Amino acid sequence: MDQPGSRSRRCRRAGPFVPLACLAAVLSGPCGAAQAEPPPAEAFSETPSFSFVALSPDGRTLAVDRVTGGGHKVLLFAVGSSEPLRVLSVDPADTLRGLRWADARTVLVEVSATVRLGVGPSARSTWEYSRTMAASLDGGPSRMLLMDDPERRYVTGAQVLAASSRLPGRVIMETWDYTATQQRGSIGTRLSDERRDSGWVSTLFDVDTATGKGRVLERGTPYTIEWLVDPDGTPRARAEWLAERKEYTVLARDARGWRPVHQQTGPDSMGLAGTTADGKALVVVGENGTDRSRAWSLPLDGGPPSVLFEDATAEVAAVLVDRLTGQAVGFEIGGLEPRQHWIDPRRAQQQRVLEKAFPGRQVTVTQRSDDGGRVVVLVGSRAHPPVHYLVDFATGRADTLGEAYPGLAGAALGESRSLTYLARDGASIPAYLTLPPGRPARDLPLVVMPHGGPESRDPAGFDGWAQFLATRGYAVLQPQFRGSTGFGRAHRLAGYGEWGGRMQDDVSDGVRHLVATGVADPARVCIVGASYGGYAALAGAAFTPELYACAVSVNGVSDLPAMIGDERRRGGDQSDALSYWKEHIGPATDPRLAQRSPARAAAAVRAPVLLLHGADDTVVTPSQSQLMAKALKEAGKPHRYVSLPGEEPLYGFDADVLRLFFSGWF
Repeated sequence: MDQPGSRSRRCRRAGPFVPLACLAAVLSGPCGAAQAEPPPAEAFSETPSFSFVALSPDGRTLAVDRVTGGGHKVLLFAVGSSEPLRVLSVDPADTLRGLRWADARTVLVEVSATVRLGVGPSARSTWEYSRTMAASLDGGPSRMLLMDDPERRYVTGAQVLAASSRLPGRVIMETWDYTATQQRGSIGTRLSDERRDSGWVSTLFDVDTATGKGRVLERGTPYTIEWLVDPDGTPRARAEWLAERKEYTVLARDARGWRPVHQQTGPDSMGLAGTTADGKALVVVGENGTDRSRAWSLPLDGGPPSVLFEDATAEVAAVLVDRLTGQAVGFEIGGLEPRQHWIDPRRAQQQRVLEKAFPGRQVTVTQRSDDGGRVVVLVGSRAHPPVHYLVDFATGRADTLGEAYPGLAGAALGESRSLTYLARDGASIPAYLTLPPGRPARDLPLVVMPHGGPESRDPAGFDGWAQFLATRGYAVLQPQFRGSTGFGRAHRLAGYGEWGGRMQDDVSDGVRHLVATGVADPARVCIVGASYGGYAALAGAAFTPELYACAVSVNGVSDLPAMIGDERRRGGDQSDALSYWKEHIGPATDPRLAQRSPARAAAAVRAPVLLLHGADDTVVTPSQSQLMAKALKEAGKPHRYVSLPGEEPLYGFDADVLRLFFSGWF
């Protein structure tokens, strides 16, 4: 791509402050000249439609969010009516995170807010607080559940674990709670164990949704990471994780108290999901030392776990549980083409009916009434924007609730393919490739988009960013590099200790695969990502500068030792987060971390770099992008740093952010 006379070479010779028009030419070129007018940036924004929909347990009422001129609202509708029964306003300082029903008359609105507890940009001063508000169909003010207690005002969140028609007027919540009996001081020169002796323990509360007040139901320990609660509110099991020993334990509750029923040592844990139909075993999901995640039956009498369900080629990603019984009724299967598999005969038959009604689409049941007569389904694909439908099996009707991207109706969108390619060491890397509409897959400008996490994956459904880029004439590669989840234990664990190593090589090898097969033009490749993907974008620009004509990092990591230091300051030496990152990345004292930090290799960067960072990001602090900007400036490299309001600019599909990509940086 650096041959004399190439567009990228001529643009780079313009000096450290590259003209915006020159940058646009790096990627666009003649391929965009014949393309029909693409949909506007606003059409790819989520804000014109809605993000959440919840069906009440009796199937009679829907809760849907809307963004209006008066701010973000939650509207409650009777099924079949267009007139809202009630309209709830979301505080402008809050971000809506979810909707669910506590019972047939009470909706729960989950919100978060970012607050600053100190002055300045330090990682310790900004925190995200999550809260749950309850509101009744019968009117009256909404109320905060549990967390308005002064003793918990600085606790960042509480989770609703049980909310069903078997708990009318109540929900079961978990949060950190302080108990003086758990707090110990230091003795002499021996420092106390900061976590064990802190006094904070994971605690279950039985909460009245009418008053918001809760009473202690059960206390765990400072090491409790998960609870399983029956639909009637009875605590059934809990899981403990001792990070320093890598010891995972499941305890079950009976009339005599809590007793361990399973213990394992190593990097794996399992997720508590539900119970078997006979009530004699827990259903958990995880690898349990095998090659991929499965659903397991964990006997309550302490017997060994046995496989309850597995897929021959893909992982079991989650267990689907009946809201009324707490029993496992199905499973979510991973891989490049995820799907739902039902073991409940009625649900399996309904799934067949739905797939017949929407051929060629992914059909996912997201909500279900207690009697199963009505469901909310999400229908779409990687090439078709998702649409929410309310399906009534008694009448055979499927009514449209809303489109996530109404402005894309009828638009020519990109073709999306699943593929695998070989990494340099022979490993198979799964990926998604989205191609521009109406163009042959030859010599295309390419955008490679590594996902965040990194112990995560790209969703198999519609991707607004990939389609936005495809409609502008670009091919988009989304590699599921080693370290990604959903493709087996070996694939996931192969990412440990490989930031800037094999994980980065997998991304680079994906680019080289598309160049070798003629799909991508080697002179027009850009790397774009958020969070870990932002790190991969900066690492690509710094460590393989010959590959990329530009790089865009959104909320990205640039300095690995500094990131480990941030986690230590925020959570202490014994926090689960610090333990995880030290294992996944390495200790801050490991010299490889400095060597694999893009901010410390800015002198090698050739391509222009765009840095976007949400001012309120509490996961990757803005200081990470600021460090990179400072290093690029000192090295005389072309770059631009933009601070954006909020915390997740990439995932908000904000039209202004989309335009920024084409204001000269693409």
